[in-house]
Amino acid sequence: MGKISQNNSKKAKRFMLKILLELVIIIIGWALVVSFFAFYTSLRPPRIKGYSTPQDFGYQYEAVSFKTEDGLNLKGWFLPAGESSTKTIIILHGYPAEKGDVLTWALFLHDNYNLLFFDFRYFGESAGRYTTLGWKEQKDLEAAVEYLKTRSDVDSQSIGVMGFSLGGAVAIMGAGDIPEIKTVVADSPYATLDDLADILFKKFSILKKPLIWSTKLWSRIFLKFDFSQVSPLAASENSTTPLLLIHGDQDKQIPLEQSKKIFEAAKGPVELWQVNGADHGEAYFQNKKIYKNKVLGFFERYL
Repeated sequence: MGKISQNNSKKAKRFMLKILLELVIIIIGWALVVSFFAFYTSLRPPRIKGYSTPQDFGYQYEAVSFKTEDGLNLKGWFLPAGESSTKTIIILHGYPAEKGDVLTWALFLHDNYNLLFFDFRYFGESAGRYTTLGWKEQKDLEAAVEYLKTRSDVDSQSIGVMGFSLGGAVAIMGAGDIPEIKTVVADSPYATLDDLADILFKKFSILKKPLIWSTKLWSRIFLKFDFSQVSPLAASENSTTPLLLIHGDQDKQIPLEQSKKIFEAAKGPVELWQVNGADHGEAYFQNKKIYKNKVLGFFERYL
């Protein structure tokens, strides 16, 4: 009876190990499928076609285009300043939007500065087969600055950037590497792409880590970069460019803590304006007068 009992015990252990192995394989397979779907849809969200132009708001503009280092044609609008000025602000839109989406948010700057709106790669009218959530979009910002340097009505040493969400993150990352950018205003930026993945998969609880790991795997395979390389947080630690952070304390998409991380790490002059009661994209609309005064004051101080 003892040998029979031992044999049954071994069979039970082998059976349990088999079940455990099958469960692990199923979880890994599920994580790979779910993460690939999330990865693919994040890189190729539905393209939004904008219909508003500055002319709809009574502003004259010039339709412009310029090429990125990797050969993509980006489309934009150049608005000469209301008053004679060679200082220029580049306006960067969020995800998954286009340049027209930030018109009403940024046009108040027009009286004092030239404005350049443009579509990131893949979005709006710009070329590109996919977005990279901030990685190659830094090259888009570099291309915008190079374009401004060709204009006689722009002082290439007096360029600022104002970006929302993804645009804010790109502005922070680009500022450290582009000497022509003298100051940045970032509304609701993320601190790291790792953090965004963590936020995206948070609802999956204990399965969150396998999903993040497999999403990073797809990124390395198809885009040749790691999420950890996309980090406004790290950029702020190595940049002395003046930075104004604006973030709503009720932001459900990119929590306020993301801007707080950047604020605490920033090497250069930095301010954090916490807008109480504001969700993602609502800070400007909570109190336009205060918002305009804060932003204009910051640009006047450093640009």
